[in-house]
Amino acid sequence: MFELSTEACNIKELREGDYSAYDATYLGDYSCPDYPNSFTSNADQLADGLELVKSRGQKCYLRLYAVPSNHDLPWVEDLIDTAMGMPFDGFEVHNLGLLRMLKKKGSTIPVHLGVFGNLYTHETARTLKDYGVTRVCPNPELSLKEIAYIAENTPIDVLVPVHGKIPLVISETCFIVEHSEQGCSNPDEPCNYLCASEHWLKRGRNDGSRADWSLKDTGRMTLSGKDLCMVEHAATLVQMGFNAFYVQSKGEGKDYVGNVGKIYREALDKAFAGEAAADYTPQVAYLGALAREGLCNGYYFESAGQRYFGRT
Repeated sequence: MFELSTEACNIKELREGDYSAYDATYLGDYSCPDYPNSFTSNADQLADGLELVKSRGQKCYLRLYAVPSNHDLPWVEDLIDTAMGMPFDGFEVHNLGLLRMLKKKGSTIPVHLGVFGNLYTHETARTLKDYGVTRVCPNPELSLKEIAYIAENTPIDVLVPVHGKIPLVISETCFIVEHSEQGCSNPDEPCNYLCASEHWLKRGRNDGSRADWSLKDTGRMTLSGKDLCMVEHAATLVQMGFNAFYVQSKGEGKDYVGNVGKIYREALDKAFAGEAAADYTPQVAYLGALAREGLCNGYYFESAGQRYFGRT
């Protein structure tokens, strides 16, 4: 009836996390090819990851590197060639170059356009269908009404993120390395994985006012400081016709993916069963405690992204 998905960057995360609440898992870290043993950049890890996800009765999607340069294309192409011979349920791409590569290779595996594909309109989604795209993740700035319009006017699935930090910026270089004394001084040196610890960008008066903002930096990608949270609006999402949902969990602790997933599984199960909307105050409080900078969902309600709107 609906699909709830999340991510696992490498086999360690996949083995240690609780993915029982999910119907599908996206494998890999599309933001950084240097992330340790990432499925996105290590073809030798694909078989083990795919087998584990399938053994759980879930769909398995492979994420491809979002911003490959010319020097990345050989290893990216090798990874694609390996993955095309495996029963993946989909490839996630973020740029037209790799989309064109997949079409040229004659891949029959469904393609998902990721968040950094920057999809804003239904016309773009219609065009992408000709390249084998079967699902799109619209730009995070779009409201629910705008996303619903895309879903209603295209023959393509729309993936709706419901929880977790919002991907905002991606780069070919690592912000943490470039601005840290402990970073690699030579780009040819092995990465020392400073992103393993948390890095935050903050600005403002530190008084809790709207002048304050914070962002989380994971190296080559910057995320919102606050966690998107839509658990109170599960019934609204169902009423608007959405049926594919996603929990963003990159950079979170190993318990995050399981605990958040169970909350959304329960909420969405009840919403699709037509049950009256429950009081999710305890769940919102719990999810808020997991979010260092608080919760948000403003973009979905045509407002500032860092605002939070509860059910009224």
